Amino acid sequence: MPPPQPQSPFCARLPHDVILAIAAELADIDPLGPPRHLPPLFRACRYVHAVLHTHRKFLFARICRTKFDTRAAVRRFGANAITNTALAFQLKKQTLALKRLRASDLSSYHLTSDLWTAYLMFMENDGRNYGHLMDYAHLDDLIERFMDSTLWAHRESNLGWPVDSTPNSLVVWMLWFTMTPERLSSMTDERRGRYMDLLRPFALIPAMYYPFHAPDSHFELPDEGALPQQGDEATPLGLVPTFREPDMVVEQVLHYCRKVLIMPPLIGLGAKMVFVMLAEAVPYDPPSILPIDRAHADPADGVRPTQADFIEWASVRGVQLYRPGSWDWLNGLTPEQCRLETGVSWRRDLKAISASLDNDWNRLTGCFDPRSYVPLKGVVYTFGSITGMYAGRMQIPDLFRYRDVVQLDHMPELTEFPIVAEQPVFVRFREHHCIDPETPVPTGTSPTGDDNLQNAYLPQPFVYRHIGQTLRVDVGTHRLVTRYEDFVEGRPNSHNPRTCRMCILADEEEEKQLRARIDAYRERAGRDDSEDIAVDDDPDDMDADPAPRSRSGSMSSAASDVTHYFGDESNPLYLRQLRLEREREAEAIVDELMSEGVPEEYEEYIENECNGIQDIIITGEVLPRHGEAWHDYRFYGRVRKWDGLIVLVRVPTQLAEDMKQIFRGYLIGNQNFVGSWRMYNAHPNAIPLEGPFAMSRVDSAPPMPYCGAPAAASAHPAAEVSPESATAV
Repeated sequence: MPPPQPQSPFCARLPHDVILAIAAELADIDPLGPPRHLPPLFRACRYVHAVLHTHRKFLFARICRTKFDTRAAVRRFGANAITNTALAFQLKKQTLALKRLRASDLSSYHLTSDLWTAYLMFMENDGRNYGHLMDYAHLDDLIERFMDSTLWAHRESNLGWPVDSTPNSLVVWMLWFTMTPERLSSMTDERRGRYMDLLRPFALIPAMYYPFHAPDSHFELPDEGALPQQGDEATPLGLVPTFREPDMVVEQVLHYCRKVLIMPPLIGLGAKMVFVMLAEAVPYDPPSILPIDRAHADPADGVRPTQADFIEWASVRGVQLYRPGSWDWLNGLTPEQCRLETGVSWRRDLKAISASLDNDWNRLTGCFDPRSYVPLKGVVYTFGSITGMYAGRMQIPDLFRYRDVVQLDHMPELTEFPIVAEQPVFVRFREHHCIDPETPVPTGTSPTGDDNLQNAYLPQPFVYRHIGQTLRVDVGTHRLVTRYEDFVEGRPNSHNPRTCRMCILADEEEEKQLRARIDAYRERAGRDDSEDIAVDDDPDDMDADPAPRSRSGSMSSAASDVTHYFGDESNPLYLRQLRLEREREAEAIVDELMSEGVPEEYEEYIENECNGIQDIIITGEVLPRHGEAWHDYRFYGRVRKWDGLIVLVRVPTQLAEDMKQIFRGYLIGNQNFVGSWRMYNAHPNAIPLEGPFAMSRVDSAPPMPYCGAPAAASAHPAAEVSPESATAV
């Protein structure tokens, strides 16, 4: 850069704030990409250069807030962590990464770090980051080139299997982030088939590319014995399933001047979602041999779809595409909603796109080691998320080819991979909460010592009946009858702080901490020779903390006896808010934000108001019209609170009991329920037939009505489950 011009008499008369305002306007001329109109202002004269250089952090932070999305970072790290220094660093990091991504150089030394930057920008996107990535950097072009030339690179060192690497994982996930309806519909059959072939090993072989954050056989986590040990049963692919040591998975990513411990997104999970997304891009044509609709069908034919059923299936998507948002989306909100969106609190009712990915962020930063506790882990499942009507598809590999592939050591040719059939899935889910002081259903056990994954972590046998707005669960082996309340949007649960054991323990812990602070102050006061401590001593000593505090009520405090698992509905969750122990004047706060570091007198913590939820059970039923076309099923299962894994057993009501399947997956972006289903098998280490599935919420489904009193029997026969038909065996 050429040196600045000599000092101008005119410029020297301009106030600093005017120069900074001019600089901010210049940086905003082109909303997308680096602020390319700003460098000439630095060279205007020495006085302007000195002003801009002195206040560069304030200026760059202002530009970062204007050009990029930063609200997600405030929610996840805390407002006091996102200082001017952090924002200035992030502006430089993201603009440099965008310039390199725009060059589309797959051999760049910075490729992995730039892919991380792009992925995190998607995770924080509320409408602005998306434009930088797609319209300026043209990231979709780089992803296409990466898929064609790099996704299967170096597989010769992995017995022919594509490598589960960080760049591969990030690119597969960003294939979903960058996919638009127009791009998906215009994709040629050749291109779509090429992508599906490249993703086939990742999507269809879960023993090689595991789609869960921890073994699905464990419900109570963390657990030192959660990972398989040497000597456990294995296949040619390795331990069943294969796992990497957490030290090999977790990475340090510099983000907003913080060293963030994060794991790459699961390539097995992302590949399943993208594989189904590509498969359903071309819907099935209704076979002309089928009756037009149910009115034209012969009841003697039994369970059989009609053309209308195929048309309905074609109208739904198991994988909803990513919503890019709009640049000025806040303008369409009410003042009250805008205030909540720009705050530091996470809430269930936030409209920001990035807020729907907060659970996914918390899994990546807090669920990489199932053997140990991770401090300051956020909410991984938002209660009420699964409630409603879901529709999608499950993919069924050919049994014999699947069995052959998983028993091979080297990856076979693609022509030897199993052929995949598909079946629609329609289900209406209900979510039931165990509210303290009610006793939750105990964890299931099996003869092999796991937590009874075969019965969705529930004891066996057990009986449940849905009566009114309550699920009554009878566990005969434990002589326990317990009640789970239905979740109904907008209706408060029965939580009472006076009877809730978690609230009582939290209050006791808070009182214990207060007494410790008082005792510590009295001890310091007793050592002082002065008669009037309150007058002569520094009053700030009243606020001094003699020892690190245990964070009572925190969802993630290792020192706390109270644990909250699921997000609260009415009270905000302050994620990683940096609590300042002393009040400061406004000028001091500004100086602090302009400084290089962060004040020493802060404590990172999570504040979560108790909602009383101890456990979540999910039940589901198939509507009569869907059962007439695709068979009738009922679902029951549980949510693993460590990572939000949803495990469901699907039991046919008209077929043999051994035809049941086990669905395990996560809610991605709080909209797509994606994972892997498997056939039931009594042995937990068996490798039964398994395949991908994806479902998403059907918005047009009729809402489940709220009933204050126990309701009469529903017209849908599966709405109330009798004890006999609900017995799990």
